[in-house]
Amino acid sequence: MPKQTFFNLPQEKQRRLLKAGFEEFSRVPAIDASISNIIKLAEIPRGSFYQSFEDKYDLQAYLVMQFSQKWYRTWHQLLQEHQGDFFATVPLLFKDILDMMRDEKNHAFWKNTFFQFRNSKEMRKALHQQRRSKHGDDRELINQQKLRIELTAHNYVLLNRQITTMMIQSISMYFMADRFNVDDPYQEAIQNFNTLLNWLQFGIQDQGGNADD
Repeated sequence: MPKQTFFNLPQEKQRRLLKAGFEEFSRVPAIDASISNIIKLAEIPRGSFYQSFEDKYDLQAYLVMQFSQKWYRTWHQLLQEHQGDFFATVPLLFKDILDMMRDEKNHAFWKNTFFQFRNSKEMRKALHQQRRSKHGDDRELINQQKLRIELTAHNYVLLNRQITTMMIQSISMYFMADRFNVDDPYQEAIQNFNTLLNWLQFGIQDQGGNADD
């Protein structure tokens, strides 16, 4: 995450540095990104970059954090609009996230960023810390009477991880669609996620027990 020096910079310099990072990570994956290009675009000396971030991956993680903060605000808004109905809200959040990722100005950044997500300890650590700080607030907004489980802090962590995994899986298939000649990657991603969510909500075993009974 950014060092305090970054937050001490004038807003315009912060904006230039973040914009430069976004453009470079949109051009190539982070592993191939050049700090020289970033500082050139940001019009700052190399020393100023390292006074603000540990390395390029640290900058990338912070950019992802900026998006995730917007998603949390959207999540809260959607929960309020749907009277805390968890399973009515989650597919709307997923669609909002996917719409943002497929937007022309964001698509290249996310396509380059997404496949290294699981391998980036900086991003995992940052998002994990953010999720932990917000679980309590989230639970207060959820109508727990519509759930079959007690939404303890521990249970919500597990549920949150499961939903996140399902989103990652569906978005991965969206970005990999060109490898499998998928006609409509967007609709398929929506459908795949809704199918997984339906399984989580209603289960996959018939209430009568074994299908052969």
